[in-house]
Amino acid sequence: MKILRSLYLVLGAACFIYFLVIGGYSRFGLSISWIWPVLGALFIAAGLSTLIKLPPWVRWAWRGLLCLGLAALIALESLVISGMHATAPANLDYLVVLGARVNPEGPSPALTRRLNAVMACLDEHPNAVIIATGGKGPDEPISEAQCIHDELVRRGVDPQRIWVEDQSADTAENIANTKALIDRDDAAIGIITNNYHVWRSLRLAKRAGLVNAHGIAAEYTGPTLFHFMIREACSISVAFLKGRL
Repeated sequence: MKILRSLYLVLGAACFIYFLVIGGYSRFGLSISWIWPVLGALFIAAGLSTLIKLPPWVRWAWRGLLCLGLAALIALESLVISGMHATAPANLDYLVVLGARVNPEGPSPALTRRLNAVMACLDEHPNAVIIATGGKGPDEPISEAQCIHDELVRRGVDPQRIWVEDQSADTAENIANTKALIDRDDAAIGIITNNYHVWRSLRLAKRAGLVNAHGIAAEYTGPTLFHFMIREACSISVAFLKGRL
């Protein structure tokens, strides 16, 4: 019991420390970062509960839920990881850049990585039309699509080559609005997004009828990667429950 208590307390402390680390890294601007102090509090409460005599069924119920949660997380993360090194064949017809947060000073680190991925693959797709996607959030200075457009033009991309879709609020809308712009269901499309986001994006694209869509993973590293992978697992589970995947 002492070993179990220590494990719970260490996990709880680790969650709080990780929350502070990613908070400092992102100025506490990451969505659902509250999950870490909540998990930390749950683990610490579980550790302290070992000091009290609880009915056996309570302990077994908690352990069962913990095991089920862990199994579900492993299954979901295997999906996330499966798309993290996705590439696409050459000579695609369209390169769809999914939007990400725009900060007052410019594109967020996640969006910057997506822009870098676009520039890195332009030579392989010389005739591809670039579709910049993403609307404007309440705390964003411009729409994500406009930011993508402006940054690519600043890096030397011909503005006539870039289409702007600036009405979408989430990934599913990115895909749906993009499909409305493309006149062929069999067009060869590259979906450019961060590595942790590829599997769900590609699944949504296929579900929307873009049968010849391919994922292009933009590398994302750093202390927040683990948070984004956990957040993505939550997003996948919600999408499954809503019947979107």
